[in-house]
Amino acid sequence: MKKKSIPIFFATDDNYARFLNVTLESLIENASNDYNYDIYVMNNGLSMPSRRSIKRFEEEGFKIHFVNVDSKLQALKLKLNIRDYYTMTTYYRLLLPELYPNLKKVLYLDCDIVLKDDVSKLFNVDISEHLVGAIRDQSVPLFKEFSEYVELALGIRREDYFNAGVLLMNLKKMRKERFLKRCMDLITNFEFKVAQDQDILNVITNGKIKYIPGAWNTMPLGERMEHPSLIHYNLIFKPWKQDDVMYEEFFWEYAKRGELLDELVAYKREISDEEKAREREGIENVRKLCVHETLKADTYYKLLPTKMDEFGMPIKITGYRQEVLNKIKELEIEGKFDQDVEEDPPFVPLKPGVVDYEKKKLMSKLKANWANRYSWRFFNKLIKRGAIVIDGYEGLDYLKSVKTGAVITANHFNPFDSVPLHKVVKKNVKRKKLWKIIKEGNWSFPGLFGHFMRNCNTLPLAANYDVMKEMMRAVDKLLKKGDFLLVYAEQSMWWNYRKPKPLKPGAFSFAVKNNVPVIPTFITMRDTEKLDKDGLKIQAYTLHILEPIYPDTSLSYKENIKMMMDKNAAAWKETYEESYGIPLMYETKGE
Repeated sequence: MKKKSIPIFFATDDNYARFLNVTLESLIENASNDYNYDIYVMNNGLSMPSRRSIKRFEEEGFKIHFVNVDSKLQALKLKLNIRDYYTMTTYYRLLLPELYPNLKKVLYLDCDIVLKDDVSKLFNVDISEHLVGAIRDQSVPLFKEFSEYVELALGIRREDYFNAGVLLMNLKKMRKERFLKRCMDLITNFEFKVAQDQDILNVITNGKIKYIPGAWNTMPLGERMEHPSLIHYNLIFKPWKQDDVMYEEFFWEYAKRGELLDELVAYKREISDEEKAREREGIENVRKLCVHETLKADTYYKLLPTKMDEFGMPIKITGYRQEVLNKIKELEIEGKFDQDVEEDPPFVPLKPGVVDYEKKKLMSKLKANWANRYSWRFFNKLIKRGAIVIDGYEGLDYLKSVKTGAVITANHFNPFDSVPLHKVVKKNVKRKKLWKIIKEGNWSFPGLFGHFMRNCNTLPLAANYDVMKEMMRAVDKLLKKGDFLLVYAEQSMWWNYRKPKPLKPGAFSFAVKNNVPVIPTFITMRDTEKLDKDGLKIQAYTLHILEPIYPDTSLSYKENIKMMMDKNAAAWKETYEESYGIPLMYETKGE
């Protein structure tokens, strides 16, 4: 049976070729015989002596390929219209998805490492659902300035920042998500000065990283690890330059086995004390640079690209999310509960006839059928992965007791907070459809999530008066038919906000006009131990379905609206206080 081939990429020049040789010696000695290994050495013009020294490690099962990246970039320049492409030679690993369209997954390694374990174990880590597999950078927590730069400038939790010297890359998924174009957009608009392509990789892949155990990128820092699988002589901790480097014995061991010891010992002797001192000063310079760049955090936020998740929704980085939470606090103090804290992307206002509100057209019905089916696959996948956590449901009998159409109110704190309600209605009230009022801008979202917004039983609001009349007619017909209508009566979404906010009358006017009840629902939350892509704890939801509120025929239209709003607010308040065990209090000025 033909052996599976493992592609491994390095990038080097003549100076680092001697250290790459030590890496290759350690890789070959520890590699499994169950695989073949294609070793690609990326360069922009290696000398023949360097090529010969590397080529001598080639043997059965280990094929070495020299890749002149300059020539590859010429072709890529034409394909992607890259300007000043020569500057991209410092970003070799970013180019791999496009340079090798035939490869689905590769391993990239720096040249300042030695392997103590079988590299196939690292390669076989499953990253099918991730852009990269990486190891958290062990140096970041040790340097306060670097940690603050990572969190405040890049917007990434210091615990999640990875070192790109050992990197599993899902090239297939990267191509699908236009990884290189996003990198190019970022490089064109902004200069990362601290860790350059490593910072870019962390920003672009944030939230789509498979974290691999630290043994696979062990650095000579902190406490000594007993059984490292891969040692990375990062920063200034290089045994061929400095004395008393942790794990240096492994480097010299493989240098000796590869018949490289004399050359590297001679190389080290040539390094002056002044050069060693300059190397150590380099750490201090990096610290100062981190402080300088951290002071420009606002500039980073403005220029960092918006990333899109699998639904076409923007992925916000931690720094941005913290700004959102701070804005929520400010709006609560000011009592402006109906204001959104996140700006919608630009959209084209809806015009009459654009939205088939009642799904009367054949194409609308087909799209709705596909979108509803496919959305369930996605949401169930998110639930299975733990990205959406549902603790349970309360008050199902209230939902089942309503035989007519009804308006359902719900608190709004997450783009996916309607998932528990959709699941309940789908499972327990099978003859009714759940329709959802959405904002006009949501209807124009890009990507798959935008497709769901346009086709999964949604009714967009609109600034155009004639379009709103179309929507109102559809609402009346759907409620009279006996369907349910979900309305976020708070009129704003505040990220992970647990308190109920003051209600607006729109939802209740729908109910009174059509003489149907309002079913209040309220989701309470608890922190889980798992973090989301913003660095916040994923919330586990409990959906509380509360007693239906019916219009009173003895009251006027306006009186009914007020009565139903007051009862809804009281029910939400009671649920909040019972669930959290604390009184409902706001930090609003004057209250």
